[in-house]
Amino acid sequence: MSAIDVRRVTGLLGRRAFVDVPFRIHGGDPDWVPPLRLSVHDRLSPRHPAMAHQEVALWIAYRHRRPVGRVGACIDSLFNEYQGVNWGWVGFFDSFDDPDVAAALFEAACRWARERGAETCVGPACFTTNDELGLLVEGFDDPPTILTLQNPRYYERLWLDQGWEPAMDLFGWWFDRRSTQLSERQRRTLDRIQRRAKVVARQIRMDDYEAEVGRFFEVYNAAWSSNWGFAPMPEAEIRHLARQLKQIIEPRWAFGLETEDGTPVGVCLALPDVNLLMRRVRSGRLFPTGWYPILTGRKKLPRARVWALGVRPDYQHLALGPLLYREIVDRLSSDGVDAEASWTLATNYRINNQIEALGARRSKVWRLYQKDLTG
Repeated sequence: MSAIDVRRVTGLLGRRAFVDVPFRIHGGDPDWVPPLRLSVHDRLSPRHPAMAHQEVALWIAYRHRRPVGRVGACIDSLFNEYQGVNWGWVGFFDSFDDPDVAAALFEAACRWARERGAETCVGPACFTTNDELGLLVEGFDDPPTILTLQNPRYYERLWLDQGWEPAMDLFGWWFDRRSTQLSERQRRTLDRIQRRAKVVARQIRMDDYEAEVGRFFEVYNAAWSSNWGFAPMPEAEIRHLARQLKQIIEPRWAFGLETEDGTPVGVCLALPDVNLLMRRVRSGRLFPTGWYPILTGRKKLPRARVWALGVRPDYQHLALGPLLYREIVDRLSSDGVDAEASWTLATNYRINNQIEALGARRSKVWRLYQKDLTG
């Protein structure tokens, strides 16, 4: 077997080669959903606002001067300070089914993280829990939805064989509008909860989008503040993400719960699943023709992803989570849309039990792995 040459990526041309690697590995798989190259370039750009608190390195593995894999590593000082840890994140991993390639890539990423003080590496994540993350280990028959990671089955073996150990599972839940129907008893119970909490649902005002984004993420950051692996998203990153999401948001699927005085206490956002359209854009490029299926098909999508849902900590004792799920299920059902809610932490038993009680089925499991660097 010929040697593996792992090279550090530098400059714009290097990043272009890095973004191209998964197209070389998975491009022949008709079930693979190509990412939008523009979005990947944006996340890896030194100008991305997350780079203000992240140090990132990228590598490509070559055999016979041909790319056979890639990996990235990240030290996020904001995350480490918030969580009180010394983690390095490993993500953007792609490889042929070749243990030698995986070993060389993981060695490069973990060595780089160790040299910068990391005691543990965690992944796959591109690059933190505020981004796409997790290795798919269950649910391969369900197509990937927007902003979720996809991988072949053999990736799990490549990670485990290199000494990675499970750290946390993330669940995806499938809401089928034909079977996800609340009983009259459940609806009466939720009506009582809503009256007692004195809250009403209100959808996003697109003509006041910037202010609405601020209100939404204030609740979101508070709701997730004590969760495993969470770090609050800074203002600059929130605004950057909001500009991207604005192009696809369906206002009826973006709403919150407010008290009588207009205080937001819960939020929910479901996104149209544009992955259904990206299947037809095999190059991952918008130009010259990739824009057409996205522009013409965006309004007709029968599937969505419930991307964010949360309740302010001081209101979580009122069981407002099920109210948000009822509201989004009703809105999606009336629009003829099925949905994946993802992800939830496997250890969040309360939320998982509530989702299951509403008729959803657990459809996917993504797994995060960890590797001790101190031994």
